[in-house]
Amino acid sequence: MATTLHIITLALVGVTIGQTNNTEYKLVLDSILDSLEGGLELHLWNPANGDNELVQFLMKHRKTSLKISLSQEKAPSGTSNVRHNFYLFEDVQLMQDILISLVNTDGFYILALEKYKPENDAILIDFMAKVWLQHGHSRIYYVQLSLERILLYNPFRQSVVLVKNPKAYGRIYKNLQGYPLRIYIFDSVYSSVSGDGASNKVLSVDGADAKLAKTVARQLNFTPHYLWPDDEFFGGRLADGSYSGGVGRAHRGEVDIIFAGFFVKDYLTTHIQFSAAVYMDELCLYVQKAQRIPQSILPLFAVHTDVWLCFLLVGLVGSLVWFLLRALNLGLRIEGIPDGSQSTAISSFGAAGRIFIDTWVVWVRVNVGRFPPFHSERIFVASLCLVSVIFGALLESSLATVYIRPLYYRDTNTLRELDESGHPIYIKHPAFKDDLFYGHDSEVYRRLDAKMTLVAEGEERLIEMVSKRGGFAGVTRSASLQLSDIRYVMTKKVHKIPECPKNYHIAYVLPRPSPHLEEVNRIVLRLVAGGIVGLWTGETKERAKWSIQRFPEYLAQLDVGRWKVLTISDVQLAFYALTIGCLLSAVVCMAEVFLRRKRTFFSHSVGLNQFYK
Repeated sequence: MATTLHIITLALVGVTIGQTNNTEYKLVLDSILDSLEGGLELHLWNPANGDNELVQFLMKHRKTSLKISLSQEKAPSGTSNVRHNFYLFEDVQLMQDILISLVNTDGFYILALEKYKPENDAILIDFMAKVWLQHGHSRIYYVQLSLERILLYNPFRQSVVLVKNPKAYGRIYKNLQGYPLRIYIFDSVYSSVSGDGASNKVLSVDGADAKLAKTVARQLNFTPHYLWPDDEFFGGRLADGSYSGGVGRAHRGEVDIIFAGFFVKDYLTTHIQFSAAVYMDELCLYVQKAQRIPQSILPLFAVHTDVWLCFLLVGLVGSLVWFLLRALNLGLRIEGIPDGSQSTAISSFGAAGRIFIDTWVVWVRVNVGRFPPFHSERIFVASLCLVSVIFGALLESSLATVYIRPLYYRDTNTLRELDESGHPIYIKHPAFKDDLFYGHDSEVYRRLDAKMTLVAEGEERLIEMVSKRGGFAGVTRSASLQLSDIRYVMTKKVHKIPECPKNYHIAYVLPRPSPHLEEVNRIVLRLVAGGIVGLWTGETKERAKWSIQRFPEYLAQLDVGRWKVLTISDVQLAFYALTIGCLLSAVVCMAEVFLRRKRTFFSHSVGLNQFYK
C-alpha cells in the first residue's frame, strides 16, 4: 500500500513540476486511450517502474481510470471496470513469460519494451505470431521506448505495422489477404445449405444471407470456410449450463461469423455479440385453416350477414308501408283504378295477407299477377322493383364469386380467440418459451404461456401435423410462412393468426470480442441503406411463390390452370329448396283435399237429417 502511494505521489509531483515532453508516439497513445472504453490496469514489477516516463504519462491521462498493481501476477485482474492492461518489460526475452496470460481478448494490451536490439526483431515477431495463434488476439500495442514508436501485428500479412494514428488497428481488418474465416450458416429463412452428409462438407450456400456473406467476403478479401451445421441450428442455453447450436459455437469461439439471422435478444451468454440489424421479422402463431363451407349451403354465405338482415328487414318494412298506403287510400275514399276485373269483397286480414305476399313477390323480382288499384301503391311497387334489382345484382355477383373462390368458415384471428379455443401451443425451439409471451401483464398472454409445450418434431413435421390433424397451434417466424412453408398457406391448409405477439430485429452473430465486427457492420449497413438486402429478400419471397409450381398435388388443390365450370352439384341448394317446396305443397294439397271431403261429408249428413225430420 505504501509503495502504491509512493507511485501516486510521484505522478502528482510530475504534474506539478511540468508536463512531460509529448513525443509523437505519446500523442498516438493518448488518442488510442481516448477512443476506447474501460479502465487501464498498470502492472508494475517494482516501485521503481513508477519513475518510467511512459508510466508517468499514463498516470496523468485524465480520461482513463487507472488501477495500479505491484504484484508479480501475470494474469490480469477480472475487475469489471478494468478491460485493458499495461506491462513494462526490460527486453523481449522477459516478455515471453506473459504469453499464457494474454487471455483478456475483450480489451487491449500495451506491452512496453525499455531496451531494443535489432537482433531481437525476429523474437518479437515470433512472439506476436504466437499470441495470434494461441489467443486469436491482435489488439496488442507494442511500445519500443528507445525508438519511441508503437507497433501492431498484422496476422494476415504476417508483418509488423507502425502505428501512426488510432485507426491503424481498424485498417488491418479491411483487407484480410485471403485469410480463411470460419463461417457458420444453415438452412434458415433466408439461407439454405447443400453438401455431402457423409463427409460433413458444405458444397454450396444460397439465399439472401449467403449472398450477403459472399459480399462481405469479397469486400474484406477473406476465404469463407463454411462449417457443417449442427442438428440444432440456432441453439441456446441448455439445462446443464452448456450451449448448443450456433449460440454454442459462438460462445466457445469456434466460429468467426454466423451469417444466419438471429433474433436480437438475450441468449443468456455474454460471449456473443450481434452485428447491425439486417431486417425485421415477427414470431407468429398458426393453426389449421377453417373448413371449407359445403357447396350445398354456399349461397347462404355468398353475402355478409348484415346484407341478409337488410334484405329481410326491407321486405318486412315494405309490407308495412304498402299496408299503410292501402289503409290511407281506403280511409280517404280515394277512387281506385278500374282494371276490368270483377272485384270481390275481402276482409282486412285477407287484404293484409295479400299485400304481404305481393310485397315479397315484387321484392324477389317475380312478376306481379295483379297490380294494386291505387296510383300511390303502384309508384311504391315500382320503386320497390328498382331497389330489388340492386339487391339482386349484388346477390348474383356474390354467388358467381363464391363458386369460383371457395369460402371457409371463420378462422382464429386474435390471441384471445386462440385462448378461448383451448388449443395447446407446440414449439420447436426452447428460445420461444423464454420470450414469446413472457413478461406481459395480460391474462391472455399468461394463459397462452402456460399452454406452450416443447416438442422434438422438426418444423416441417410440426406444420404438417397442424395442417392434417389440427387441434393445436404452432409457432414460427412470419417469413417462414412466406418462404419455406408457403405451400401450406397457398393451399389453405394452415392459417396465420394476424396478431403476432413478438417483433424482432434480425442480425448476425459473432463471438465476443470480434475484431471483424466494425468492418462487417460497415458493409451490412451500406447494403441495407442501399436497398440491396431488401432486393435479395424480395427475390427470395417471389421465388418461393414460383416454387409452388414444383408440387403437382398442390396445383391440383389450387385448381391451377383450370376454369371453374358450374355443375349440378354447385346448384344443389336450389334443388333442395325446390324439393322441399314440392313436398310442402303436396302436403298442403292433400290436407285441402282431405278437409274438402270432410266438409262435403258433413254438409251431406246435415242435409239428410233435415230431410228426415
